[in-house]
This record gives sequence, C-alpha cells and structure tokens, in this order.
Amino acid sequence: MLKLHSQGVLDAGDLREQIQSLDRAGLDGFFVSDHLFVSAGQARRDSYRGGDPFIRLAVAGALSERLTLGTCVVNIGFSHPGLAVRSFLELAALVGGERVLAGIGGGWNPEEFDALGIEFPSFGRRMDRLEEAAQLARALFDEGTASLAGEYVTARDLPLGPTSATPPRLLLGGGSDRLLEIAGRYADVVDLNGSSRRLPLGGSQPLGKDAVRRLTTTVPDLEASVERVFASAAVAGRNTDTLQFSIVVSTVRFCSSSEVASVEHEICMETGIKPQSLADCPYVFIGPAERMQEQLEDRVRRIGLSHLIAVPLDYETLARFQREVVARVA
Repeated sequence: MLKLHSQGVLDAGDLREQIQSLDRAGLDGFFVSDHLFVSAGQARRDSYRGGDPFIRLAVAGALSERLTLGTCVVNIGFSHPGLAVRSFLELAALVGGERVLAGIGGGWNPEEFDALGIEFPSFGRRMDRLEEAAQLARALFDEGTASLAGEYVTARDLPLGPTSATPPRLLLGGGSDRLLEIAGRYADVVDLNGSSRRLPLGGSQPLGKDAVRRLTTTVPDLEASVERVFASAAVAGRNTDTLQFSIVVSTVRFCSSSEVASVEHEICMETGIKPQSLADCPYVFIGPAERMQEQLEDRVRRIGLSHLIAVPLDYETLARFQREVVARVA
C-alpha cells in the first residue's frame, strides 16, 4: 500500500501541533533530517539550524500511536555508526520496529564537517564507510550482534539493544551508481534521489546543484536506478520482492490545467534551469488532482513506489494531496 509521509523541520516547540496535524490529515509517517546547520550560502550564524533527530522521533512516537517514524537520513560521518544503530534499536523497542525506518547516509555538507574540525572525505571514501555502516546495521538488525573488521568501521562481537520483536527497516538513498549498488546489497527501502547522470554534486553549493539535478531527472532515469538496485540485490542473493522504493516529493501545487505551464516556468526560473515541462519529473506534482493521480499511478507502476516523503508543505496541501491523490491511488 502506498504511504505518504511528511518530512518536518519545525522547531521542537511546534512538534506537538505538527504531529497532531499529520494524524488529522491521515498521513502515514513523520520523517526528520539530520543537520547541524545548512547555510545555503549565508553566514553560518544566520543558517538553518537542525535538531537531534532521535529526540524528535522519540517525542513524535509518544504523541502518535500510528505514525511511521523515519530519518532521511542520519549522517554517520561524524561518529561510529553503531551509536546511530543503537538509537534506532531503542526507538524500535519503544514504538515497535515496524514503525521505524532507519535512514543512514555518509554526509554531503562539507561545512558541517569543517565546523566540527573533521576532515570531509572524498565521495569514494564516504561511500566505502557507508557500505561498512550498512553492513553493520544489517547484522545488528538481523542478528543482534555484529563483527566487522572494515577499513573505517570496526565491531568486535558487538551486542546492541534493546531488542524488539521486529527490527527497524534500513533505508539508504541517493542517485549515484555506487550508492544504488550498496542499497541493493543491504537496504530494505531505497530512496531514489536525482540521477547522478544529470549533474554531479561535487564542489561548492551542493544543495543548489541537488535541486537542479532533481528537476532534470525523469521517470526513465529512476527506472534505470531501480534496475541497478535489483541487479545488485540479485548478485548478493537477496529476495528482490521485499525491496521497497521511496521518493522525496519536493513540489505539490494544485492549479488548473491552463496554469500548469506558468507554474512550471516559475519553478524552473527559481531553480535556475531553462524553462521546460516538468511532467516527467518524478518529484513534482502540478495541476488538478486528476492529473496528479494519473502521474502518481504511472510512477507507482514504473518505479514500484511504496513511500512518498513530502518536504515541508502546509498541512492543508498535505491533507488534500493525501485525500484526493495518494489515497485514490492506494
């Protein structure tokens, strides 16, 4: 069944109202990101400041008995990944592992590493470390203990708990071939980000480049990503029928059919790309509900989507998208 989640970034003081609003809107889950800060080119003191993802999810779990709780994603580049795995296990013991999506990533923001006095590794080294972290998480979720002698991650008969009847599900996300192959070997849920064939994210201002890459990614691009994940999973001897896929929905704009082109033009100009149709961009839904429903049905069929994670939208739009689009597809 297709599920719609909200990725929230409200201040902790607004969390109770936020969770209650998601419940009323009939959404399925609450996701948080993991950032110390995001400057987006501003002075660091004026940047967006993140919060502790596990504290927010624990509070959300106490406020709702039904919402899925997920991270998109925890940065395991700052410390031993076993510490993040322990927090996911604790959360699973409190609310039930079936409600926990444990998203981990290697980190992409060099400013955060610099602010902590930590070297920002190359992409290859970050992926090597993420693969070892995913291997560790897989062993701990499946077996409860792990032994790993990696180049970056070590675990010596490491027991972590507490245990729960159902372990968390491991989520990995990205658009590079390397990440998709790692996800095929270890993940339960793969979040399909913009295709790396569209635009490399290295260098300065990766956040702006990611926005461009996502808008220029198409459904066929993600079909190719899914094929790569399945191929990697098959080589690893995994059952591909159990793999699930998600996308982060960046835009939902209800309007008339005659207004679609002007809204697309506005979004392209804001992102800094040549005005173009966004009808085949999997992260964008523009137009009347019927058009969105047709697009979503097509994307579910072609990509095999199980989860939509909506970036912060007003709750009226979220509720309408759930009621008039997602629920009808599900």
